[in-house]
Parts: sequence; C-alpha cells; structure tokens
Amino acid sequence: MQKHIKIYALMLIVLLCVNAAVYRHLDKRSDESYNNLKSLYQQKNVSAFLYLIKHASSSIPLAETLETISQTKENEDPVKVRALIEKAKIQAEELDEQLLTFIEFSDDYSNNAEPRLSINQTVMTSDIQEDMFELAFMARTWRPLYNISYAYWKSNPKMIDARTRETLRLLATELRDLDKTISLYKENASFITPLDYATHTKPRLLEQLKPHLEKLKIIQDDFVEINSP
Repeated sequence: MQKHIKIYALMLIVLLCVNAAVYRHLDKRSDESYNNLKSLYQQKNVSAFLYLIKHASSSIPLAETLETISQTKENEDPVKVRALIEKAKIQAEELDEQLLTFIEFSDDYSNNAEPRLSINQTVMTSDIQEDMFELAFMARTWRPLYNISYAYWKSNPKMIDARTRETLRLLATELRDLDKTISLYKENASFITPLDYATHTKPRLLEQLKPHLEKLKIIQDDFVEINSP
C-alpha cells in the first residue's frame, strides 16, 4: 500500500512538472505573440501618422472664409452671409477632425507604453497625448461658428456685430499661424524615416500644436463669455 502511495506521489510530481513546463511554454508563446502584435500595431500607427502628415489639409481656406465673413458689409445679402457661415462650419469641422486625428495617432512608444482607451473611445498611450486631445476638443473652431450662425439667424435686421467680426479675424490669424506649423512637417515628411517620426516628430508636433490650440481656445472662450446672457 505504501509502495503504491509513493508511485502515485511520484506520478503526481511528474504530472505537475509537465503541466508547469507546458504552461511556461504556452506563456512564452503568448508573450511572443502579443509583443509581435504590439510591434505591428506600432508600425501601422507610425505609417498612418506619416500618411496623415503628408496629406494634411491646409487651414488657410477656413481662415479666408472667416476673413470674408468679417469683411461683409452691414447691408450684405443675408443669403450670401448665411452661405459663407455654413461653408465655414463645414471647413471648421474638417479641420477640427484632422487635428484630433493627428493627436490620436501621436502615440508615445519611448517607454514601451501600452495602448489604452481614452476620450471618445480613442486609443492613446500617454497622459500628454490625452491632455492634448482634450485641449483640441475644447479648441474646436466650429464652436463659435455655430453660435455666430444662431445669432445671425435670430438678428433682425440681419447683421454681424463688431465683436463677432473681431473674433473671426483673430481666429483667422491664428489659423494662418497653425498652417505654417503643419506645413513645415508636411514639407519634411518625405525626408524623415518612420523611426524618426516615432521617436522625435510626434512629440515635437504635439509640443508645437499646443500654443495654437491654447490661443484658439482663449479666443473662443472670450467670445462666448462676452456674448453669454
């Protein structure tokens, strides 16, 4: 009986050792598979970022539309003014989406960061990236345009006041400066390797976008505060 117990104990030990070896092997394969998928995700992310920069749209058309609205005459045809405002709203939404997408794809892999879900189900890897996304969300240029559109629709007679005209000019000036920043990256995109983008260009872009977004937010906040009831 005692001999049988020893045999069973030995078999149990062997089985446990085999299970441990199999587990370690599967765990190692799982880690290798995960690291491989993570590496592929990073490569795809960098390629997408590079494509976005190369094909970045200019913010000049929106700036020009805002300037045109700010220069309309007091007795301008309301149909023309409304058409310009609607055009500006569409251009603003496209630009806002582009900036948010730039930030979303500016992942930081310097410390082998893990992707994580953040604002509006976007995937990011750093606190800086999340803060920038939130700033860009609050600095969206469509915000004052919808307020301006509503105010113009309500006004009788139809008119755009002096404060609104000044806000449009300020926004246009900052959008022109923003375009200069993005254009520099766009012009250099063909000469920079994907590795450079992953390690250097993304953080620099976020750093240089920040003052533009902060200025756009301040202009809008001042306008909303003055025009609030």
